[in-house]
Amino acid sequence: MRWAAATAFIRLAGLDGTPVDPGLLSRAVTELTAAARSPFDRVTDYCEGDLFGHIERTLHALPPGSNPSVREALDACLPRIVWDYSGSRTRRAIQELFPTPQPRPAPRYTDLTAAQQQLLGDLAGHRHTWLIRSSADGLRDLGLPHTQEALQSFVRAHHTA
Repeated sequence: MRWAAATAFIRLAGLDGTPVDPGLLSRAVTELTAAARSPFDRVTDYCEGDLFGHIERTLHALPPGSNPSVREALDACLPRIVWDYSGSRTRRAIQELFPTPQPRPAPRYTDLTAAQQQLLGDLAGHRHTWLIRSSADGLRDLGLPHTQEALQSFVRAHHTA
């Protein structure tokens, strides 16, 4: 309920150019940040159930610089690609979370940041194998596992170690 209210508030805030109370805006952004950090089941029909993509689009509707906490919320959404049906969020997440190739030999899963682990874990378990295939060249160029099977082994090695 709070996520829906925060989303509606932000979406409606900029429609007519009326100034928005900074305290209310801050509370709405804080709510969306909390939602982005939480595991969830499908909670919306918008964006084909892609809550993280929906939060990103909502926050991008705000004028730049309107709230300094927006970056934190966007960062929380970045590695969450479980419902990325177009592949664009996945490609952007790979580029932003892995800006340079990984050292050789490749790092262990546990040596990666939490956001990097989240992204690779989501890819390993993604139900649309085309998404991994469409990202394979970029993952390979970065020195990362680039097939779903390799990603699953990479992630599983951490959980069984």
